[in-house]
Amino acid sequence: MANDNGKRSLPPADYIFKIKSFNLLADLTVDRFESGVFVSGGYYWRLVFYPKGNESSDHLSLYLKIDESNSYSNAAWSVNVYYRLFVYDQIRKDYLAVQDAKSPVRTFDQHTSEWGFGKFLTLAEFNQHLKGYLLNNTCTFGAEVHVIKPTDTDGTLSKEDSLAVIRERGIDCGCNQFVGCLFTAFIKSIKTLIIDRVPCLGILLNLE
Repeated sequence: MANDNGKRSLPPADYIFKIKSFNLLADLTVDRFESGVFVSGGYYWRLVFYPKGNESSDHLSLYLKIDESNSYSNAAWSVNVYYRLFVYDQIRKDYLAVQDAKSPVRTFDQHTSEWGFGKFLTLAEFNQHLKGYLLNNTCTFGAEVHVIKPTDTDGTLSKEDSLAVIRERGIDCGCNQFVGCLFTAFIKSIKTLIIDRVPCLGILLNLE
């Protein structure tokens, strides 16, 4: 999986996971650790951390997991997510943000509950003091999770969608002109209705 990395000063918007005494964690025989639960987009999530790597023994691995405690209205549930994972540079006071360069939007469902990076960061880079990721045996990771909500089942369009439909139909008159066209069409419809139903009233109102 290709990673798209960048630095920024703003902390992760949804969750920060700080690990103290990292050497004790790395020395344990358990290879996988899960963070506490956090909420984003109406769902419960966790970070899953492999200090010795999952896909490669010379990398840290970090994943986003949708938690089992979520409840769904449909057994065939799915949640589409745009996410970023982070590691904190304690020297420069900024964050390395990592996202999937090829497919930034991922689908979580009953078959795939985790997405992330098997090669999140090389162990050599992580352990290098000057990089700032592991200082005083402490490191900090984070997550941002943006849930992409599905379109309404009744097909309701947003205002922007409605404007897009109008443009695609080739209506190129200005906004005021377009409203005027609609008003004129409405008046003509009223004229026809009055003349057809009450001819004398149409004559009195001079609608013919």
